[in-house]
Amino acid sequence: MSKVINELSPEMAEQLQGQSIVFVNVVNKETGDIYSTVLSWVYAVSPTAIRFAIDAKSDFVRILQQDPRLVMNFIAQETVFSVKGQAAVKVAQTEGLTLKMALIEVTVEEIRDIMFYGGKIVTQPAFVKTYKEDLIKKLDDEMRNALKNLP
Repeated sequence: MSKVINELSPEMAEQLQGQSIVFVNVVNKETGDIYSTVLSWVYAVSPTAIRFAIDAKSDFVRILQQDPRLVMNFIAQETVFSVKGQAAVKVAQTEGLTLKMALIEVTVEEIRDIMFYGGKIVTQPAFVKTYKEDLIKKLDDEMRNALKNLP
């Protein structure tokens, strides 16, 4: 993709449904340091909105409250996409869920294909969650419902 787009395609949105590896990068306004993390509880809820859950104690929450700009990278359609957006902390700390998470919504500003020229991804990265199977399902269900049901 040589042009910049400002909405997720249906194929991109399908990839962002809580079971993909998504890299998130922010800049700490106070120090200028770049912070990166990898998430899986990331859901595209519309062509212009992506929500994710992150530990409520994470530095990312504080950083995003001070400077809402972020970049998210994910693999789909045999390439790597970079999403630039503005984040808003919708819930600082969940109540009544197993984990105390912050729920963040990102307004998509631009999307770029950042794969190097002549390259393509030939297999999706695979990962496993290493905790108990019943806990995996419980946590995945809780996070999906919390993120999809935000007002």
